[in-house]
Amino acid sequence: MKGLLEICCGSFEDVKTAWQNGADRVELNSALYLGGLTPSTANLICAKEQCSIPIVTMVRPRGGGFCYSQDEYETMLLDARILLEHGADGIAFGFLTENHAIHRDRTQEMIDLIRSAGREAVFHPAGHSGVCPLQGGGLYHGGDLAGLLRPYP
Repeated sequence: MKGLLEICCGSFEDVKTAWQNGADRVELNSALYLGGLTPSTANLICAKEQCSIPIVTMVRPRGGGFCYSQDEYETMLLDARILLEHGADGIAFGFLTENHAIHRDRTQEMIDLIRSAGREAVFHPAGHSGVCPLQGGGLYHGGDLAGLLRPYP
């Protein structure tokens, strides 16, 4: 059984290099030094035009955690819509409350948006905050999330 090689990329050039070297899938970000932020639409478009692997894009407006203002949240929903319209195969995202719990309403709204486009939803802060979306009430049982990002060593 062959494993799946997924590479975290910080640009179109990174995606192209990963694809040329056998990656099965990539997560496209910008600013990896900040933990990964939303990539430009141009990076996604170039990657989709020149590489034939699935591309999950990060939606995160800034570093420094996953508790967002209403304005940041609305911007994230718009970013996700635009990225999906331009071919993103999935969206990696995460929303926490000020108490570091999963923000259920925002998370569910993002999942619904992604699923309405027939794409994958990947919960991001699980590996960074100690939060697991599969615990605490079972909101995400039943296949709502395609995956969880794991902690970096």
